[in-house]
Amino acid sequence: MRLNFLRTLAVAALLLAAPGCNRSPQAQEGNYLRRGSALLQKKDYARALLEFKNASAIAPRDAEPFYQSALAYLQMGNLPYAIAALKQATVLNPKHEGAQVKLAALMATTRSAKLVEDAAERLRMVLSASPDDFDASDVLAIAEWKLGKTSEAVDRLEATLRRLPDRLQSSVELARIEIAKNNFAAAERALKQAVTAAPQSSMAEFALAQLYVLEGSGVGAEAELRKALALDSRNGTALASLAGLQMAAGRLDEAEQSYRKLSGFSAEYNSVHAAFLFTTGQKEAALAKFEKLAREAPGDADARTRLIAADLAVGRDDVAMRVVAASLKRNPDDCEALLQQSALLLRRGQMEKATEDLKRVLHFKSDSGEAHFLLARVYGAAGQMLNARQELNEALRLDPTLLVARIALARNLMDSKASKAALELLNSAPEPQKNSVSVATERNWILLASGDTQTLRAELSRELQARRTVEFVLQDGWLRLAEGDSAGARADAEEVLRQHPDHVPALRILAESYAAQKENAKAEEVLKAAAAANPQSAQIQNLLGDWFQRTKNAAGARKAFEAAVAADPKSIEAALALAVLDIGENHTEAARRRLHDLLIIAPANVDALLMSGGVAMRAGGRQEAEKSYRAVLRIDESNVMALNNLAYLLVDSNPDEALKLATQAATIAPDNATVQDTLGWVFYRKGMFRSAVQYLEMAVKKEPTPRRQFHLGLTYLKCGDRDRGERTMELALRQDPNLLKAEDTWR
Repeated sequence: MRLNFLRTLAVAALLLAAPGCNRSPQAQEGNYLRRGSALLQKKDYARALLEFKNASAIAPRDAEPFYQSALAYLQMGNLPYAIAALKQATVLNPKHEGAQVKLAALMATTRSAKLVEDAAERLRMVLSASPDDFDASDVLAIAEWKLGKTSEAVDRLEATLRRLPDRLQSSVELARIEIAKNNFAAAERALKQAVTAAPQSSMAEFALAQLYVLEGSGVGAEAELRKALALDSRNGTALASLAGLQMAAGRLDEAEQSYRKLSGFSAEYNSVHAAFLFTTGQKEAALAKFEKLAREAPGDADARTRLIAADLAVGRDDVAMRVVAASLKRNPDDCEALLQQSALLLRRGQMEKATEDLKRVLHFKSDSGEAHFLLARVYGAAGQMLNARQELNEALRLDPTLLVARIALARNLMDSKASKAALELLNSAPEPQKNSVSVATERNWILLASGDTQTLRAELSRELQARRTVEFVLQDGWLRLAEGDSAGARADAEEVLRQHPDHVPALRILAESYAAQKENAKAEEVLKAAAAANPQSAQIQNLLGDWFQRTKNAAGARKAFEAAVAADPKSIEAALALAVLDIGENHTEAARRRLHDLLIIAPANVDALLMSGGVAMRAGGRQEAEKSYRAVLRIDESNVMALNNLAYLLVDSNPDEALKLATQAATIAPDNATVQDTLGWVFYRKGMFRSAVQYLEMAVKKEPTPRRQFHLGLTYLKCGDRDRGERTMELALRQDPNLLKAEDTWR
């Protein structure tokens, strides 16, 4: 009996110890955290987050799962989510030092003095409990520096280094402060002390090398990088920096050797040699390497993305599409591949197929900000700007770090004359993005378009001192034109053209700088020379055509636009311009054919549809015109021209719909004389003459053309006001005797 009892106890003990059986919540949470941490080390962030989420579900009041999630979000570059997780961790456990220090470090990077002060308070609390937390001490020093307490920050860092002379992070932060003060000697002294204190530290040598790079001392930087590599031959950041220096110095053979060696270090660097080959013009060799990397790792979305980008850069769109198709054949539900395929379809103008892919992605990943961004591009291409704006807002709600969506939304708002909202959107970008070149550039364009030249001048002065990017120089050129400084604008344009002789915006500024000084012949000479030097550039040919149109040289304009079509048969800008010339020269059938061909290429082009409707009306093709205007309204239901013209077309066949359309147009554009005239005509045909008079009087008062005066005179007569009717009719007919015949339908 005793033996059976002991055996029973042993079995029970084994069952209790078995994984998954009767574990305590703490044990279950611990297992999730351990698995998540292991995945975090392997850089499998998505699966790590799932483990941390499971841990949080088991122990919702524990701060650790939120802290670990924040670490994963930081590695993914998703700062808003990381900050939210860190805040939750510090709420659950204000004494969680890791979370407090990480959160404070992020807060200390902002421009907000209030947030930096809050960060400092958190760090002081940590240090009061753990005076030897040197990570907290370093971050506090940076916060103090940001708050203007530079001497306190330096003293704090120096005190740490007296206790821990080999603490590299403190030396780097001290050097950073000295660099900001333009005291490179002190920064160098701090980093040399770090090297002396830690003679076997490869990263200490690397930090000193980075200082020399900032100083512009390539020789000194290279010497330190070689020391860093001697201490640790697999220091990837040091070897990458050395390769960059070699490339900048034109020592391409040495750079290639470095990049080749670096590409064998780890997956993080495996594409750098291929990228070097591509950058230096060795396209075929580079493509072969990109293909090999993608083939060896069929599930690596980054490898596939690099291959697709390289294919697109050399015009191999079909090859890129086959690469994605092969991935989807292996896994039809690969969301990354579906997103890539939809982007390629968008590039080809295959909107319906792209939309199908994007909806499939959202079926699997409803929180995909990128899918909503691409859907916005679909709507934007169709001219549906409100729908595009909704998708962009959703993309940013799901992923506030999606910079391309933020910039696209800012442009959408700017196109809708909402410059204030566009600026607010850019100013609310996450802190690291707020100071980026992309956001600064977009902000400047908005300031320029909205006429805020004073603010723009201050912004550009600061930006151009730090970095003379092409965009900043161009913005300075446009601003100088607005300020009346033609010579300064010309200098900006010429600066860009020295590096990029075929840069269209720079050529435009150059021409405008001459035109502003009444030197039209010189402007034309510049544009003709550029067009002659770049016969295959449709953009430059279009620019010359625009100039000829502006100077009333129809023959020159036609020749230039035809050259643009020869360079790029799909040039929508050139085709539209040629259609305008055809219409102006009464070549109605030629315009009709040209627009028909254009709408095959771009069926949702609103300008082409509107022009096609106008041409059809001129030729008496009322059904064709109606079809064109209805197509526009399916794309943009608030398009005033389509509403107005369709109302005019339907006034006899469907006067009720005509009234609805004309009223909608008048609601959107109440001061538009053409709209007022059309609405008056609809009321006239419905026998509502008093209402007709009201709108026709407004049209005549705003733009008193003979035709509108004729309409108003007839309507006065219908109302029984013979005197005013005859006087107004006589005035109209004196100016245009053909109105009696041309406006026959009014009588």
